[in-house]
Amino acid sequence: MTTRDYEGDGIIVHWDSERCMHSQHCTAGLPTVFDRARRPWVDSTGASAGEIAAVIDTCPSGALTYTRTDGAAHGPRGRAAGEDPTRSLEVDPAWRSRRVDAPEAIGGPPDGAAPSPTSVTITPLRDGPLSISGSVVIRMPDGSTEIAEHWELCRCGHSASKPRCDGSHLRVGFVAPGAESGEPTDT
Repeated sequence: MTTRDYEGDGIIVHWDSERCMHSQHCTAGLPTVFDRARRPWVDSTGASAGEIAAVIDTCPSGALTYTRTDGAAHGPRGRAAGEDPTRSLEVDPAWRSRRVDAPEAIGGPPDGAAPSPTSVTITPLRDGPLSISGSVVIRMPDGSTEIAEHWELCRCGHSASKPRCDGSHLRVGFVAPGAESGEPTDT
């Protein structure tokens, strides 16, 4: 697991790369702080602690969390130093993923009932992953399955966490048409 801490004035930003779903809430919300083309990609001095905390509170995956060191109150993704991080790391229910071990869980509704109508939207992001919104089952390389309401799937072929995107497309300079980053990925 790759985790990093970025200390700024009044805030410490915590990032867990394996939890990141590349929703782009951070980069679209505060590009002076979060810029995936820059190394390090988080500049915790690029805005006030309050502005940074407000954007991190929108992170759906819990990959970004923070600790306020200026005495200000913590939001949903905040935690005090030494506090159990479980609450701040919870995945937003709309993006929740769960493991499915029983094959019947993906085989359709029980007793031949009609399936419920669902909508899945797949949006290739410009120079980036496939952004998928809607309930989708993915069969992993180890044979297990996972269901999630949102996926960012590798399109460049270089992700170390396939089928998920890990941001490697930035490192390798992947170029492909698609929606601009920050555009909504579902309708």
